[in-house]
Parts: sequence; structure tokens; C-alpha cells
Amino acid sequence: MEIKKVYGGLDPYAAQRLQENQRAQQDQAVGRQNGAADPLAGDKVALSPEARLLGATMTAANAAPDTRAEKVRTLKEQVQSGTYKPDIKKAAANLIREDIDLIR
Repeated sequence: MEIKKVYGGLDPYAAQRLQENQRAQQDQAVGRQNGAADPLAGDKVALSPEARLLGATMTAANAAPDTRAEKVRTLKEQVQSGTYKPDIKKAAANLIREDIDLIR
């Protein structure tokens, strides 16, 4: 038995993608011939008020000085020198409070 000109393959959508690509190339060629401008040049982005507020908030947060930098530096020095004595009861209370907040 002799099989000639087997087309297709395993991908059932290959022919469809090929047609779409050819159609897109033809559309681009026609647009260039007609002197059409870039079709994406007129696209615009509109942000919702919530998105603008979020952007402004992020900008302000990034621009704000790190107010805890001094506290972090002090704690690092205490840990390195071995003088850091954490309040175990306070740490436990904070952990329990966080767990309760997760349950709610």
C-alpha cells in the first residue's frame, strides 16, 4: 500500500490556525496598500476611580519614609549581641489573635 499527500497531523485545529494567520496577513497587506495607519494607534486605556486611588495609594506608600527602620536596626543589634529578650506572653497573644482573625 502506498499513501501519498497525508495532510493534517495530530492537531485538529492546525488548519483553522493556518487560515486565521493567512487571513491576518492578508488584512495587514490590504491595510498597508490602502495607507491605513496602525490599527492600535487609536487605542486608549481608561482607569476606574478605584484603580486611580490604588495607584495613588501605592505611590504614596512607596514614597513614605520607612518609619520602622530605626526599630528594625535596634532589634537586629539586640539579636546579634544576645541581649534581645522577647515578651513571650505578648507574642503568644498576638499569635492567638491572628488565628482568631483567620477563623472569623
